[in-house]
Amino acid sequence: MMARLGVEVGTRTMRGVRLEGWFRSRARVVEVECDPANPTEAVDALREHLGRTRRIALALDIPFLFMKRVKLPPLPESEKREILRLEPERFFPVRAEEIVPAVRDDDDLVFATRETPLATWVAALEALGPVDVIEPGPLALARALAQVQLTGAVVLLDGQADGIGIVEIDAGRVRCVRRVFGTLDDAAAALVENQGAAGPIYLTPWNEDRGRALGALLPEAVMQPLPTVADVVSPFLPAYGAALGIGTKPNFPRTLVSRELGARITARWWRQLGLAVAVSVAALAFAIASADAWRARATRSLDASLQSLKQRAAPALALQNQLLALDREAQAIREIEQKRPDPLGVLQALSKRLPAGAYLRGIRWSGTDWQIDGFAPNASRLVAQLGAAPEFKEVRFLSATTRVALGDRTYESFALAFRYAPAP
Repeated sequence: MMARLGVEVGTRTMRGVRLEGWFRSRARVVEVECDPANPTEAVDALREHLGRTRRIALALDIPFLFMKRVKLPPLPESEKREILRLEPERFFPVRAEEIVPAVRDDDDLVFATRETPLATWVAALEALGPVDVIEPGPLALARALAQVQLTGAVVLLDGQADGIGIVEIDAGRVRCVRRVFGTLDDAAAALVENQGAAGPIYLTPWNEDRGRALGALLPEAVMQPLPTVADVVSPFLPAYGAALGIGTKPNFPRTLVSRELGARITARWWRQLGLAVAVSVAALAFAIASADAWRARATRSLDASLQSLKQRAAPALALQNQLLALDREAQAIREIEQKRPDPLGVLQALSKRLPAGAYLRGIRWSGTDWQIDGFAPNASRLVAQLGAAPEFKEVRFLSATTRVALGDRTYESFALAFRYAPAP
C-alpha cells in the first residue's frame, strides 16, 4: 500500500504521522515547530524527516476551528454548507472573511475554519504531495481511538495558554466540542455543567501535576492518559486518525475541503480512475494475449509430445491390436462352442426317453432345432414321453403318422421336431 501522511496543524507545532505497509502499517512520527502564518519552514522540516508522499490528510487543531450547533432547514449537506458559506457572520464570529464549513446530515454540530489560512497551509503541504482530506482534529482523534475500541470518552486537549479543548465522543462519533479559556477550574466547571464529570476523563498531553489538580476538582472522575494506538503516542493521535481517513473519495460537505480544492481532488480522482481503468484494460489485454500465446505454445508442445509418443508406442499398439483380434476370435469360438449342439448328448437323451420297440430312421439338426423320424408302436405316446422330459422343448409332429406292418407287428411312422436344451 502507498505511504499515507497525516498532518495536524497546531498553534505552535505541526505533527506528522507517516503510515507505510500493507497489513500492519508502520508509523513514523515527527513534531516540528510551526508558525501558522508561515508554514513553509515546518513543511520543509517534515519533508526532511518523513519524505514526500502521494496522499496527505490534514487535521486542524481546535484553536483554528469554530464549533457550534446550528439549526438549519432539512436540506442536503451540500446546500446546508452553502447557506453557511453565504452568510458566515450570522453563525460565526467572523467579519468579511470566507469560511469553509463542515456539516453533518444526522446532527446539527458544525465545524468551520477560515479559508485564507487554510489555503496557505494546503499550498505549503502540497510540496510533500497532494492533499486529499482536511478535517477537524476532534473527528480524526475519534477515528484513531476507535482503533483500540475506545468509542466513548471525554478527552481534554490541554493547550494551557491556548485554551483547553473538551471533546465528547459517544459510540465513535464526536457529539460535542468546546474550547475553554482560563484555568483548570474553568475546565472542571464546564465538565460539571455538561454532565461529563463522572467516569474516566482522558488528558492529553499527560501531566501528572495537572492530572492530580483536575482530579481534585472532579472527585467522581478518574483522570487517565490517552492510550497509545499502534505505537503512536497520544499527542500524535489526531494526525494518525487523519492518515487513517485516506483511501476513499471524501464526502466534501463533511470535511473542511474548500470548493477550489474539492474540484482539484475530484479531477485528480477521475484522472486516477481513468488511469486505473486504462491500466486494467491493458493488463487484461496483455493477460489474454499471454494466455493465447501460452495456449498455442502448450498446444504445439503437446502435439510434438503426442507425435513422439505415438512413434514410440507404435509397436505396442500393433501388438495390442493383435491381442484384441485374438481375443475377439477366442470369444467367437467360445460363443460357437456354447451354441453348437452335442449330437452324442442328444442321442443319449433320446435313447433314455424312447419307449421300447421304437427306433430311429433319421436325425437332423440346426442349432438347437432337431428333427427325427422313425417307427414306434404308438407315436402319440412317444410325443408324450419326450414332451415330459425337461430337456426336450416344443415337441410336435411334422407330418401325419401312418401304420405299417413290419413282420408280424404293426408300427406307426413318425416325424417329430423339438428343441433340445440340456439341463444345467
